[in-house]
Amino acid sequence: MRRTVLIGFSALAATAALAASAAELSATSGRRIFRFGGEASDVIATFAGSSALLRPGVRRCAACHGADGTGVREGGVTIPPITWRVLTAPREASAGRAGRPGYDETTLRRALAGGIDSAGVPLAAGMPRFQLTPAQATALFDHLRIVGSERDLDPGVADDEIRVGTVLPLSGTHAASGQAMRAGIEAALESAGAIYGRRLRLVAVDAGDNAAAALARLAASDQVFALVASVLAGEADTIAMTDDLPIIGPVAPTPARPAVTQFYLLAPLEDQMRVLVDELASETPHGLRLAVIGPDGSVADAVADQATRNGAIIVRRVLADDGAAALAQAIEPAPDAVLALPGVDLRRLVAELDSRPGDWLLAGPAEALAPGAASNERLRLVLPLLPGDPHSRDASTTPTMPPAAVAATAVLVEGLKRMGARATRAGLVAAIETVRDFPTGVLPPVSFARGQHGGNRASVVIRPDRSGGIVVLGDWRAPR
Repeated sequence: MRRTVLIGFSALAATAALAASAAELSATSGRRIFRFGGEASDVIATFAGSSALLRPGVRRCAACHGADGTGVREGGVTIPPITWRVLTAPREASAGRAGRPGYDETTLRRALAGGIDSAGVPLAAGMPRFQLTPAQATALFDHLRIVGSERDLDPGVADDEIRVGTVLPLSGTHAASGQAMRAGIEAALESAGAIYGRRLRLVAVDAGDNAAAALARLAASDQVFALVASVLAGEADTIAMTDDLPIIGPVAPTPARPAVTQFYLLAPLEDQMRVLVDELASETPHGLRLAVIGPDGSVADAVADQATRNGAIIVRRVLADDGAAALAQAIEPAPDAVLALPGVDLRRLVAELDSRPGDWLLAGPAEALAPGAASNERLRLVLPLLPGDPHSRDASTTPTMPPAAVAATAVLVEGLKRMGARATRAGLVAAIETVRDFPTGVLPPVSFARGQHGGNRASVVIRPDRSGGIVVLGDWRAPR
């Protein structure tokens, strides 16, 4: 099936070009100190007798005392509860355990700072010593007053609403795409109506010039319950900051970084390039001879593996953006196609395609070219979404909402419905993991499972035509 459709790549660019700063959001909350140890450098803690600062993952209260503060038993050691009710109540002496008076704020600050309990007895050496500011101590105590209770709501949850976040380029070069994404998400949330009595409200943050920093600040602010239609930066610090925040994003990072709270709707780059190899092989009457240009890594490995699956051979491997080297006369046999990996200057190779005769094909990711940048019909491009419905007979129709916004919000709403009236981040993650063959309306059906958070492997392959349009080669397809 071949169709001509006039499209641009702005929707895809909007999902891939989230870079920049956001307005400053709120400081560390008591919940973040308790659950995550605060942010990387804003809470100071050490072990007794040491000056080495503890990382957030080591100093977090929940690691030892449990997320609900009720204590745990680990390795034969009982770690006591630290809910406010238990801390402020006197403890009677028992076999092997001394009694103590109830804590008040003064004695609790002393315990945290100096490791001395309310009876003046040293605490265990494994208890970190915290240098909390007055504001941090107050925030932590406020959280201890509600931890584990019905008032201990996850961030972004209120009695009458759930706040959903997104990080988008709302200013700068890609502002139009970011604004369209925001409008699409807002419309989809409004259309969903109230779920278990809670309306859905969007908190949109401008990516500015540093998407990772904007995402980190939004996560640390505890303003939102989940993140939708945003690209998660791969920095380790950012991932640590979002380790309990459900994220429904378009494209999985490359190389893959498994995360228990992150879900992806579009085919990863590795699968997109596998589909492109399948297309090149199907257009070649004999065994495909392929030249590959680009860096080593997971995408290059996927291309090599898919070539083998198709009975193809890679006759030349070039690391630099050098089409002439890939097509050197010394190559025998000559390649049927040159495939440019993500990150290669495809515009330069397109210029070489126009100047070098032959029936060989040039292939690469669609996001590497600006709209209208090429018209050579020997060019093959792969992309994981189309702005229009790929099954529509009128493929020139442009949807009112960007497909990434439509699909991500549809999955979020479905997860919220399946989660039930008790709104927790863990509950949302578990609910989305039950989604199977779910129709988003703009993508092939998506499916998730525990340990499988990539919902879709399908892509489409396109080529330019001389009229300035684009021909879609076939339909959605997953790698063979």
